[in-house]
Amino acid sequence: MTLPELPSFVRSRTDLDGYTLYRSSSPRRDRAVGCVVLVTVDTDSEATAKAWVDSVFVALASEPNPHPGGLSAAFHIRDDGKRVVNVAEWVSAQDHVDAVSDGNGVGSRTADWRRVQNFPGVRHVSVDRYQPAARPHAGPSRTPGEYESSPRTVSAKIQAEVE
Repeated sequence: MTLPELPSFVRSRTDLDGYTLYRSSSPRRDRAVGCVVLVTVDTDSEATAKAWVDSVFVALASEPNPHPGGLSAAFHIRDDGKRVVNVAEWVSAQDHVDAVSDGNGVGSRTADWRRVQNFPGVRHVSVDRYQPAARPHAGPSRTPGEYESSPRTVSAKIQAEVE
């Protein structure tokens, strides 16, 4: 699967232009990053954005079957407070495809994940997969967060809407 390059506003998993890092998970360093997934959520307010992110962390903590291909998540809130971008790192695009293949998103069918999916004030969710951009002089294997993007445009969207 050929993936487009990361958009230029993504400098690293914890540094996005126009966004402030709100919460992140500790990256697993036992496997290399093969795919970066940007999950974008539009919300009614900054309070809704923060509450939605917090609900994701509750769902992640109670997840009975975490997918082994997920490496990290870093949630950023746009400066106006009305958009969240999660920079999620995966071992491969196929791991992410497999994790969302049942139509339920990355989580199991639990009450906590249903709350995330039906959160009041969340108007739009999109998911796009990208290749991680290597740091200069980095080898072919990339550990979580080890990439930088240079100015470039995204040539294709992999997946538009997630239910």
